[in-house]
Amino acid sequence: MVARRILFSRELTSTDVHENLRDGILAENQGYDCLWIPDHLTDIPPPTVVLDAWTALSYVGSHTKRIRVASGVTDTQRIHPAKTANIVATLDNITDGRAVLGIGAGEVMNTKPYGIPWESSEVRIKRVEEAIRVIRLLWSSSYSKPVSFEGDYYRLDQAHLDLAPVQKPSPPIYVGAYSSSKMLAIAGELADGWYPAFYYTVGSYREKLGIIRDAAGTAGRSFDSIDRMAYVPIVIGEKSPSLIRDLKKYLKRQMIMNRYLFKILGVEDALDSVPRELNYQLIAPTLDYSKMIDRVVSKLLIPDEALEKGLDEMMAIGTPDQCIHSLERFVKAGATHICVNVPLGGREDYRSIASEIIPHFRHP
Repeated sequence: MVARRILFSRELTSTDVHENLRDGILAENQGYDCLWIPDHLTDIPPPTVVLDAWTALSYVGSHTKRIRVASGVTDTQRIHPAKTANIVATLDNITDGRAVLGIGAGEVMNTKPYGIPWESSEVRIKRVEEAIRVIRLLWSSSYSKPVSFEGDYYRLDQAHLDLAPVQKPSPPIYVGAYSSSKMLAIAGELADGWYPAFYYTVGSYREKLGIIRDAAGTAGRSFDSIDRMAYVPIVIGEKSPSLIRDLKKYLKRQMIMNRYLFKILGVEDALDSVPRELNYQLIAPTLDYSKMIDRVVSKLLIPDEALEKGLDEMMAIGTPDQCIHSLERFVKAGATHICVNVPLGGREDYRSIASEIIPHFRHP
């Protein structure tokens, strides 16, 4: 039995706004704690319809009562932090205090095709840090209590927002970070939570938590005050040869777009055959890129033992008890929150997870 109540989230990724609403209401009724909607203009190829995150979150939030609604995640290059602060404060009022801001350093696909500069990683990371400070300052402001800020990229001069968030002292901010030590440090220094968005082995997950813990300690913060999410694929069912084959193919596709996976699975030599422009942050949402991904997946030679390690150490597969055991490894490593990913499934899988897995983690 785990020592504390673990939070469970799921993403809403339907291309239909009304289907997203149905899924959000179902998730609330099933006991999930938070809903995340990606904040994109487009997505990885082959791209599909992408809904505006904040409009969709408002729609779902206005028809639910308990579940939190979050952006997974908003970048700082397409919108000024003052506008982000105003949007989230508005959503927090619409939902009576259930808004969550996920914030990150962004991707090429959502900037360069639209004429928005794609800045260096150093600049983008510094923008995230400054944006968090600006947003929190504005949430604390009012007409009679304006705020000022002087940073490298943002400046406030006696600025204020009169719409205060419902949540006090402010809505939670989760930093989206995967392999960047600097972004993980910002999560430890400034954030209320960490949103990893991709997969780790338990060992590599523990290492990343170490960076967050150290940064929190340096900043004089309690590590326990930070919600630490693990993003885990869950597949309830018999480990048939066909299922394992499909999951290995899925994992190879994820590896192509997330180069850090080669390192944690010990197959960095295979990176020579993977074009760097297929990395998630750099990928372009075009037909050519979609075909390139398919070609690389079909030709990528990864030792079977590395793929088996990936399935065993990064995913939860099998009976409910086997899945619970896999998730408990992340909880013991320090996770306080599981974001559920169902790589080969759909609504029925979310229902099964809610009824057969989540209750185990609800009682201390």
